[in-house]
Amino acid sequence: MKYVLLLTRGAWQEEGSDQERGEVYGRIMEWFTKHRADATIVEAQQLREPETATTVVVEEGRSTMIDRPLLEAKEAIGGYAVVEVPDLDAALELAASFPVPDGKVEVRPLVER
Repeated sequence: MKYVLLLTRGAWQEEGSDQERGEVYGRIMEWFTKHRADATIVEAQQLREPETATTVVVEEGRSTMIDRPLLEAKEAIGGYAVVEVPDLDAALELAASFPVPDGKVEVRPLVER
């Protein structure tokens, strides 16, 4: 079954020292390399900072562009990974192994058509 892991940006990215960020990014790259090699990760990308987002809002058939992220929250999605694993438990175990000092990973099943 395929799931998407939505990876939030953590405080370590904004507040950590250059050394800490470098170490965390190194662990993240190892994690992605390992899981791409065993074909668990089907696709993955890092996203640019939230301030670079443009949001299109559609209301009553009309669209408006807003030069900011859709979510007005402290948390922001920093990247994603599409994974193929046997079940939700395996997806949750993989998400729990994401090597960051803080942050969240939302696990959501994909609708496959």
